[in-house]
Amino acid sequence: MCICLTLHSDLEFMWEIFREPNGWETFHNLYLIQINQLSTVQGLVLTTVAVFISTQPPLKQINYAANGPYTLLSESLVFSLFGLLFQLYTSVVGQSYQKKKTFKALKRSRWLFICHIIILSIPVYTFGISLLLLIFAISVTGFLSSSKLAQIFTGATFALFVTYLIASIIPSPVYPRLHKLLWGTTDCADEEDDEDSDNEDKEHSEKEAGSAA
Repeated sequence: MCICLTLHSDLEFMWEIFREPNGWETFHNLYLIQINQLSTVQGLVLTTVAVFISTQPPLKQINYAANGPYTLLSESLVFSLFGLLFQLYTSVVGQSYQKKKTFKALKRSRWLFICHIIILSIPVYTFGISLLLLIFAISVTGFLSSSKLAQIFTGATFALFVTYLIASIIPSPVYPRLHKLLWGTTDCADEEDDEDSDNEDKEHSEKEAGSAA
């Protein structure tokens, strides 16, 4: 469950954030900012899907009103609507999440804390599902087209999209976590970062000891 919600094998990284001064407030403040940005993109997805559903295909060769693409578009519309509702709910209730008393109440029960993480994750996953359904609907429309040119362009676009996705994941913090979860190893860069942070902590403690003396 932790892997699905946070891409981590446990929640220790969150406890480290919350141990910092104002860590709980800062975490939820950044989260609410990202949710507001996500709501804007979710609205664009909703508008795009609504245009596809409410209009007839301009070309008979590219028929997105067929059963398969239309079903995917309809599901994307449903998830987009639910996504906006969850994002609005999280934005309204999110102000109460920032309070210290909320953190103290959640610390008393592990299940309450997990439920809190689930609530924070639902808007993100709902947006991801709606976007994937829209992409699959467009891809299915292209691959099922009677035009060979449309099929070629759809395949090339899909391959380019996958390449961009892989290229964006590799330099991101998500890749080392997936690498560790799948193969149980860490990159050398992570080990060097840990060593650098340990050396910095030692130097900082030595300076404090020298100043105290």
